[in-house]
Amino acid sequence: MLKLLTSDQVEQIHTSSLRILEEVGVLIHDEDFLSFLNDNGVNVDFKGKRAKFPASLVEECIKKAPKQVTLYAREPKHNITLGNGKIYTHPVGGAANVIDLNSGKVRPSTREDIENLTRIVDFLPNIHSQTMIVYPTDVPEHLRDIYAVEAIIRNTGKNFDATPYNDTSYQYMIKMLEAVVGHEELMKRSIATTSISPTSPLQFSKDVTKVMVRAAKHNIPIAVLPCPLTGATSPVTLVGTILQQNVEMLAAIVMIQILNPGNPVEYSPRCIPLSMSTGQACDGIEAALMSVGCVQLAKFYGLPCDVYGLDTDSKLLDEQAAFERALNGILPALAGADALSGAGCIESGITVSYEQLVIDDEIFGMIFRAVKGIAFDEEKLAVDVITKVVNESANFLQQKHTLKHYREEYFIPKLVDRSSRSQWEKMGGKSIVEVARERAKKILSEHEPPKLDNDICKQLKEILKEAAKNLPG
Repeated sequence: MLKLLTSDQVEQIHTSSLRILEEVGVLIHDEDFLSFLNDNGVNVDFKGKRAKFPASLVEECIKKAPKQVTLYAREPKHNITLGNGKIYTHPVGGAANVIDLNSGKVRPSTREDIENLTRIVDFLPNIHSQTMIVYPTDVPEHLRDIYAVEAIIRNTGKNFDATPYNDTSYQYMIKMLEAVVGHEELMKRSIATTSISPTSPLQFSKDVTKVMVRAAKHNIPIAVLPCPLTGATSPVTLVGTILQQNVEMLAAIVMIQILNPGNPVEYSPRCIPLSMSTGQACDGIEAALMSVGCVQLAKFYGLPCDVYGLDTDSKLLDEQAAFERALNGILPALAGADALSGAGCIESGITVSYEQLVIDDEIFGMIFRAVKGIAFDEEKLAVDVITKVVNESANFLQQKHTLKHYREEYFIPKLVDRSSRSQWEKMGGKSIVEVARERAKKILSEHEPPKLDNDICKQLKEILKEAAKNLPG
């Protein structure tokens, strides 16, 4: 596995994290939650709204967190287990814009977009779970997260991330999940995860703690996503940012395990470089380097890890998008990440492209092949086959050995063109973006996600109406 930090350096980050948690602590803007922590062994300064965590408590809670997390799906064939040695993937989450599949123009995302993008993810074999990939801007703003969940439930059999704006929204999302699988089944095998993000540096908002409490109450897997911005909300040094996110991560893990010992958690940092020349968050190579360091920390704790994957600052599906995605994806994969994010995104996750989503399925397939490495045994070494071909003046295309091993040795693409120029020109001379556009349209015209019972669909609509009636704009 790829390692950028030595074992001693990882250990030092851990001990430094314990020191900060015990001596500095974190700010928590929720008095009720502070009282709860105070009753459970945390040193609380109510006036300063600060919680300090004894090192022994942190170590104890890390041990309580499951070392594998199963993400259950509405269709059981799509169940995945993080921490089993395989890599899984999912799209970007929370984008505001899409590139229109017909016009090629950037526009605000709609309810139809999240339905269509979810259907494509449901079909693609190398993207294993769904996110709230875009928010529908054609519904009331304060209801967009709830509308997104309803659309996802109807259009995929895969597990998905349901991240609410606040706890009030989350109540309606939980109602939707229970309408599909029932309360008891949700408690045992949730078909959704929930993400929470500390506010860097070292703070937790009231909305985040309320959502955390409700998710833990239902035993829903929680992905903790510290999002430090280097040089702005975290140190400008890469290792300083890695350390800070680890402090935020461990604080959240401790709080979750106090709420519900054994609650599934995902170590899911999102360390973001800041461009000092533009003042913009960016997806440079430093993001991949920090992701590798975070993967090493997750493995030190034995926790499932989900990090940035196919990210780019490019506004187009161009060479910049290609090489940034490749570097940002392959490095954490080689480090042993359990999950990679980012499918479909451009423009630092602000915009989603249908074509890019389809291309990324292919990129992920190549990454999986790279991680497998080179298989080595006597048969694959092929001494006898080489000898036979040389002695008989034959060729390797005629050998049973070639037929037997070709498909397992090579990734066979669906989009990448490997024909001659003349053949390519006869097939229309299309770019990979054009081929991906055609494939996306074909998926939308042919693929039907697993159907929901009509009564459940009616319940989901009623929950939407209830939310629209009760939640203030």
